[in-house]
Amino acid sequence: MSAVRQVSFFKVFPHFLMAGLLVLSQSSCVIFQKYPVDKPFAYKTEIAINARMTPAAKQEMVSGLQNQLDDSLKIRVVSYAGLVKVVKRPPAFDTVNISRSRSFMKALLTSQGYFYPVIRDTFLVDTDGDKQKVTVKFQVTPGLQTRFDSIGYALTNAEMQQMILSGAGRRNLQKNDPYSISQISGEIDRMLQQLHNNGYYKMSREDLYAEVDTVVAALIDPTLDPFEQIRLLDSLSKKRDKPTINVVFKQRPPKDSMHHQLYSIGNVTLYPDQSILQDSMPDYSDTTIGRYRILSTSNRFKYSFLVRNTKLTPGKRYSESDYFRTINTFNRLGAWQNVDVTLRQRDSLPILDADILLYPALKRNIKIDLEASRNIADYLTTSQFFGLGLNFSLNNRNAFRESIQTNTNARFGVEFGSTFIQTLQSNLSHTIYFPRLITPFGIKPGKDTNIVNERTILNLNGAYTIRREIYDVISLNSSWGYEWTSRKINYQFIPLNIEFTKLTGKDSLRKLIEDIPSLKFAFNDGFVIGIIGGMSTGWGTPRKFSNLKIRMEESGAIFGFITKLERNNLFRFIKTDIEYKHFINYKKSALAFRVFAGYGFVYGKKGDQPERILPFFKAYFAGGPYSMRAWQVRRLGPGSSILYDTTNNGSADRFGNMQLEANIEYRFDLTTVAGIKVKSALFADIGNVWGVEFSDQAATQRIPEASFAFNRLYRDIAVAGGTSLRFDFDFFLIRLDWAYKIKNPRYADINSGWFHKLSLNNGQFQLGINYPF
Repeated sequence: MSAVRQVSFFKVFPHFLMAGLLVLSQSSCVIFQKYPVDKPFAYKTEIAINARMTPAAKQEMVSGLQNQLDDSLKIRVVSYAGLVKVVKRPPAFDTVNISRSRSFMKALLTSQGYFYPVIRDTFLVDTDGDKQKVTVKFQVTPGLQTRFDSIGYALTNAEMQQMILSGAGRRNLQKNDPYSISQISGEIDRMLQQLHNNGYYKMSREDLYAEVDTVVAALIDPTLDPFEQIRLLDSLSKKRDKPTINVVFKQRPPKDSMHHQLYSIGNVTLYPDQSILQDSMPDYSDTTIGRYRILSTSNRFKYSFLVRNTKLTPGKRYSESDYFRTINTFNRLGAWQNVDVTLRQRDSLPILDADILLYPALKRNIKIDLEASRNIADYLTTSQFFGLGLNFSLNNRNAFRESIQTNTNARFGVEFGSTFIQTLQSNLSHTIYFPRLITPFGIKPGKDTNIVNERTILNLNGAYTIRREIYDVISLNSSWGYEWTSRKINYQFIPLNIEFTKLTGKDSLRKLIEDIPSLKFAFNDGFVIGIIGGMSTGWGTPRKFSNLKIRMEESGAIFGFITKLERNNLFRFIKTDIEYKHFINYKKSALAFRVFAGYGFVYGKKGDQPERILPFFKAYFAGGPYSMRAWQVRRLGPGSSILYDTTNNGSADRFGNMQLEANIEYRFDLTTVAGIKVKSALFADIGNVWGVEFSDQAATQRIPEASFAFNRLYRDIAVAGGTSLRFDFDFFLIRLDWAYKIKNPRYADINSGWFHKLSLNNGQFQLGINYPF
C-alpha cells in the first residue's frame, strides 16, 4: 500500500489564490431583475476623453464626469462574490436624459476653465429576448483650458487689504494655474480665515466676491450662444491659443457695520467639571486666576493648569485659530469626554465673552486582554511559533490633577514550538505623558502658536525572556523625550535613552557563533546610552499624497568618553533611517510606492577589538510580511554572501548595518462578500541588507560579498514579485501575500540570480495585518 502524502496548506494556497484571482477577473454573470419588458432600458454608460492628457488625468476627468450623469444613466449593480452581478430595476431609456447629462458634464468642464467643450453622444440598443439593453457613449473633447494671468485684491477697507496682501504668499492661486471655480472659492476661504484670525469675527462669504475678466468670463459661460463665443474669440486673437483670465477679489458694501469691526476677547469663564445630566443648578466655587474666572464644583483640576491650556486671552484681539486651538487642546488632553466653547457678543460692543464648558471623562480605566499571536519576528529562530499572552493595563487620564496620562502595563506570554513550551516572557512597563514640554530651554508651551500637540514622555520598561536552548535575556529601558507638531511636521526628540541588555547564551547560540563568527559582535551584554531624534510629515491632496520620515539614533557619543564603559559595556554607533511613501488614489484602485534607506556606523570596541556590527536588537533585517515578501523574516542577505547557506545553520537569522529597499503595489478592489471588502494587489519588492561577515573564527578574513559596494549593487540586489488577497474589515485588514524570488542574490553567479528555480510552487506565503506600508 502506498504511503499517504500529506499536503500542506502553504503548498496549495498559491493555486487557490491564482485560480481565485483569475475567476474574479473574468466577466461575471449579469442578471436583470424587474426590467422594462420589450422596452429600451439603460444598461451601460461609457465616457471617452479626446485630449492629450496623462492616463491618470483622463481617469480623474472621467470619474468627475460620471458624477454629473443624470440618475437615470447611473446603473446600480449589486455584486455577489464578484461572480454574479444583479441589475435591479434598470430605468427606462429616454434621450432627454442624455441631453440633461450632456449639459451637466459641460457645466463641470466650463467650471474647470475649459474653452467651449464639445460633447458628442451615441447610443446602441442590443436586443436579447425581451430585453432591450441600451449602451450610451459620450465622446468628450474638453478643449483648451483657461489659466490665471493676473490675480489682484481690491478691498475697500484699507486694514483688511493690508492683511490680505501680507498673506498673499500663502494664497491658493498662482499665475498660470488652471482656472476653476473651486480654486477661486478656496482663495476666498483663505482670505476669510486670515481675516477671522485677525479680529474680524463677523466677516462672511457674502462680504467677498471675485470679479473675473468680463470677456473671457463670457467665453466660458456655458449658457452663451456658440456664435457669440466665436465673435468674442475673434476679439481675443492673442488669447486664442493660450486662453488666460484675470481675477480681482473685492469687497461688497456691508449690510451690517459690525462686519467691519475688530473684535476682542472679553471675559473668559471656565467650567472644568460640568455634568451632561444635570438635575439642578450646581453649587459653583467661584475663583479668579489672573484674568480668568473658574466656576468649579470639585477639586479635580488645578486652576493654573486650566489657565495654561486656554488659548483665548482676555483683552487680546479675537483669533479663530485661538478658538479652535482651545477646543483641540482640551480634547487632546484626554481628561474630558466633551468640550464646548461658546462666544457671546457683549451688548452691541465688539467684545466677545467666552464660556468654556468641560465635561470630564472617567479618570481610570482597567483592561485585561488575552491575545493569540503567530511569532515571525524573533531572533535566532528556525521556525515560527504560536503564542498566548495575558495583558493587564491600568490607565489614569488625570494624574496629579493636570491631565497627565499614565499607563502601567504588565504582560505575561508563552510560545509553543517543537519542544512544547518554546519561550516564556514577562514584561512590565510604565509610561507617563505630560501634556506640555518640560524643558530647561525656555520654551513656553501654548505661547508659540506654531507648536501644538506637545507632550513630554517618561518611559520605564523591563522584560525577561527565556528562549529555551538558545538564550535568556534581561532587558531594561528608560527614556525621557518630547513630541510636538509645528507647521504640519511631527517631531520626536529623546535627549536621554538608556537601554541595558543582559544576555546568557546557551549551547545553540554558541554553536551558531562557531559557524558565523560575526554573531559574537551582535550578541553581547551592554548599554545603549544616547539620543534619538526624528520627524515625520505629509503633504498632498486626497488623491495624491506623500509621507516622509527621518530618524536618527546615537549611542556612546558622550558617555563613550568614560573608558570603562566604552571598553566593556557601551555600544557606540550612529544610526539613520529615511523612509518616503507616495500614494496615488483612483476610484477603485491605487498605486503605492515606498523607499527606505538605513545605515548604522559602528565605532565602539569590545575590549581591544572593534565591535564591527550593530547589536542584534538594533540591526537591520529584511524579509517577512512587511519587507521583502519572497523571503521569510531575517532570511535575506547579507549582500550576495553565501555564508549562511553553506553552514550547518543555513536557516539562522541574518542582520546588517545597512539596508536599502523599494516597494511598489498596484492595489485594486475585487468584490464585496457579506459586507466585507475583498481586495487584491500586484506588488514588487527590491532591496537587501549588508553587514560585516568573516570566514574565520579570528574574525580577520572579511567576506566582501556581504558588505555594500556600488560596483556590486546590481549583483547584490534582490527582487521579489507577487500578488495578494486582502479582506478589509474597515478597522483592520487581513492580508494573504504570495511572492516569488525574481532575482535571488544567493545565486548571483548564475545569470545574476534572475529567475533561478522559479516555478509556481516555489513561492513564499506571508500572512499580514493591515497594509505592508
